[in-house]
Amino acid sequence: MLAKNLRYEDKREILSASGTLPIVAISYGISESDLCFTICNVQDIPIAIFGVNNVGAIWFLATPEIEKISIPFLRECRGVVDTFNKKYPLLWNYVDARNDLHIKWLKFCGFKFIRKLNYGVLNKPFYEIAKLCVNQYQV
Repeated sequence: MLAKNLRYEDKREILSASGTLPIVAISYGISESDLCFTICNVQDIPIAIFGVNNVGAIWFLATPEIEKISIPFLRECRGVVDTFNKKYPLLWNYVDARNDLHIKWLKFCGFKFIRKLNYGVLNKPFYEIAKLCVNQYQV
């Protein structure tokens, strides 16, 4: 259900990066993630999923329903990203340069945009992103 209902931008990002179907990308994300969480609405229907793999690559996919809970989501997401960052001092990945919602979310969570490059099987514009856990390196 989640894969079928993903935001258009998320489906496009999956296709551009990997050339796979959303269900394949979600299954892969779950199987490869060290930490993975699902966000459900009040009817207990999954509306988003996100995680981080064992090398610190963070990922997030959502349905349009995420916008209905945007304020509570934003209140909580920084804490979850900080939890990821405590385990993995460097969080990183690539984000489709056309995926405005993901870009806003990543900036909100403190990610830095390293460079813009053509990436993925369709060679589309993506940003390389990273977030360094400052506390890991304080003396």
